[in-house]
Order: sequence, then C-alpha cells, then structure tokens
Amino acid sequence: MVHTLVHVKCEDFDKWWKVFQESSNLRKSFGSQGVQVFRIQGEPDAAVILAEYADLEKAKSMFQSQEYRQAIQHAGVIGIPEVRFLNEAGKLAS
Repeated sequence: MVHTLVHVKCEDFDKWWKVFQESSNLRKSFGSQGVQVFRIQGEPDAAVILAEYADLEKAKSMFQSQEYRQAIQHAGVIGIPEVRFLNEAGKLAS
C-alpha cells in the first residue's frame, strides 16, 4: 500500500472540486483505494489530497497519464501539482 500527497492550486476551487469528483473512475482504474481532500487555510483556491493506492507503480503511472493531464487541465489547475509518494512509518492512537 502506498499513499500520495498532492498539492494543487486552481483557478476556482468549486470548478476543480466538481471535476475531481467526476474523475473518481480514473483514480480507481489506477488502483485508488480512497482519497481525502483538505482545503488550505488562507488559500481558497488550493487543496491537498491524501490518497491511498494499492500499488506504487500504478499510482506513478496515473500521474504520468494523458487522462490525468487532461483532467487537471479541464479542472483549471494552475501549474504542475506537487506529488509526493509516501510509505507509512507507523500509527499512533493519539
């Protein structure tokens, strides 16, 4: 299991959010196990996405795919999203 942490800036959060929701099949086709979306305080048109994928190589290939590039362009993403691949180091109850 691998996680991704993605920081995006967009022209309009509401427009981006709609396209992001509509792109769930794209994420699933590359092994997405679910996502959480966070808004950044003081940056109304930015978001951070924490996602879980079954396979690192599939996750990497999604971010390199033409479908992904088309989706972020359609969503009004500004620049190139910052993508990081994470391996879980541990969990704490609190």
